[in-house]
Amino acid sequence: MKVTTTFIQTLPAKLALSLLITFPIFSSCEDPSNLGLQLDPNNNQLGVFYEEIPLTAFVIMQDSLLTTNPESLVFGNDEGDFFGKTEATAYSRLLFNRDLARPNSDAVLDSVRFNFNIREVNADDLSDEKTINVHRLNEQIREVNYYNFSQLDYSEEAVFSASFDFSSRQDTLVFANLIDNPFANELFEALKDGTAFSDIFTFREFLPGLVFRGKENERVSYNLAPGNNTGFVFFYRNENDTVSRAYPIGTGVNNNSARHFNQVTIDPTGTPTGAITDKFVAYDLGDRAGSKNNTGILVKLDMSPLESFLDTLENVTFNQVTIEMGPLERNVTTNRPPQFLQMFFTNETNRVLLGANGALAVQSDGRPQFDPNTGNPIVGDAPALLAHNRERNVYSQFITSHVNAVYRGNLQRRDFIVYPLVAGRDEHRQSLREFVIDSKSPVLKIFYSKTRAF
Repeated sequence: MKVTTTFIQTLPAKLALSLLITFPIFSSCEDPSNLGLQLDPNNNQLGVFYEEIPLTAFVIMQDSLLTTNPESLVFGNDEGDFFGKTEATAYSRLLFNRDLARPNSDAVLDSVRFNFNIREVNADDLSDEKTINVHRLNEQIREVNYYNFSQLDYSEEAVFSASFDFSSRQDTLVFANLIDNPFANELFEALKDGTAFSDIFTFREFLPGLVFRGKENERVSYNLAPGNNTGFVFFYRNENDTVSRAYPIGTGVNNNSARHFNQVTIDPTGTPTGAITDKFVAYDLGDRAGSKNNTGILVKLDMSPLESFLDTLENVTFNQVTIEMGPLERNVTTNRPPQFLQMFFTNETNRVLLGANGALAVQSDGRPQFDPNTGNPIVGDAPALLAHNRERNVYSQFITSHVNAVYRGNLQRRDFIVYPLVAGRDEHRQSLREFVIDSKSPVLKIFYSKTRAF
């Protein structure tokens, strides 16, 4: 195990403080004096030591990923030399407001548009317009669970396509003008007739829903928000009207999203991830490791070197412990990796460990790390998150409280599965974002003080 060691003997306070400035501190949960870099001749600390403990990143694949109603329509394409070719397809029902008056039988269509409420567009190059294809779904989305491998029958030819310039903004509301579109005109005629709109079940028989896809040769993926702002809006005039009325048919009504799911296919042929054949097995893929959203491919950190290091220590206090991994291979402004990663506990099963109240994870510094009655990790409301630093292009976070709890024997040392999840929102199911790192880049950076034994 490679260990870098530095010992800072008792120093004048000003000189010691100048050394501290070279190491950024992002958490102030603990009294700064506890960092041990300013030494009181009357205390019982001998000085401050610095260690770097190298870690190793492995790659695991979860079982089938549930993608039913993730509140995101994810679609598009991506390709790279680590994960291979990835394609996402989004399926959604449509909803209409029965309390809203429909057009009369003599209504005239003024215009029709389809709105896309784009949350994010991910691509290395957005200098050219990108295309969204919308297809007619031919079979109904049922009241069952759908997974990333699920698919339904839809029209091979798109009912309409629209191209947009996302170079200046990747979160925006855009729309396609469909006044001359045969599918939109057919839907308006059905709206005037009313038979297909007698109830939601009849409507689903008439139109089961829509399917969203990216253009095959464009390496771009989308996160589209289902709801009022994604769908058709028909502008029409009844006889004697002087202004247009509007009637929406969307992927949601009044903040009620229609049932939807995302299908993701991945072809890793000729890439390192092509070696992954079994679920919940930790794979050493050589000098690289990585995670890709919506595929179930995640990174596992082997934390056993920490245990080996702790076994060599006696009577110490950990002043600051930072976990860091990177730099990442991709850090393009328009194609960022997941912003935050939660550090879930795992073991030889390579599954996220669960407690009575949920998944077990590292908690933020200054927060309780374990149940004092059982010694088990707690399920808290403020987990520690590996945050992506865009300037340095690394993930990092303080885990001082966690390491202190492990060292004191209050908490069992466990490996980590890093998972894109923030404030209960499962980011892993909401995009095709990814990150790839050197598998040997993860490291623990540790400041600790030795204590005099009396």
